[in-house]
Formats: sequence, C-alpha cells, structure tokens
Amino acid sequence: MQTVHLKNARVEFKTTQDIKALMQNAANVMGLDLSSFLISVATKEAKKILKEEKILSLNSKEWQDFEKVLSNPPKANTELKNLMVLEDFNE
Repeated sequence: MQTVHLKNARVEFKTTQDIKALMQNAANVMGLDLSSFLISVATKEAKKILKEEKILSLNSKEWQDFEKVLSNPPKANTELKNLMVLEDFNE
C-alpha cells in the first residue's frame, strides 16, 4: 500500500512578473508545475547548503598542516586546561 504524505505547511512569497515567468518557464521545461519545481529546487539547494556547513574541506596544504598539528600537538596552555575542566565540556 502506498503511503500518502499530507502537505500541511504553506510558504508564500512575492516576486516580480519577470522572475515568476522565468521560474514558470523552467518548471515547464522540467515538466513540473511551478510549486513542485520551486520545492524541488529549494530543497536541493537547502540540502547542499546544510551539507557544506557540516563538512570540512581542506586543500592539500591545509591537510598537511592539519596532519602536522595532529602529529605534533602544541602543549596545553592555561586557557586550554581551563576549558577542559568545564562541567559540560565532554557532552
């Protein structure tokens, strides 16, 4: 049996006629109605933004520098020692 997902949230926004026509034309090319097109594009972009926010990307030099610090960590200073003993630090 197929699961039915009820759409119970609404999003509204204003735009110019030119932008609406542009989006409508793109939706038509994709064979979608305007709402489905906008939801699809916005969802894809939102996921991309959130993924980029969570993933750390380093170039070769940055990775080498990172590995050096991991292999040869600096001595703990007073500020770091104070941070490590905070009550919520390990949560």
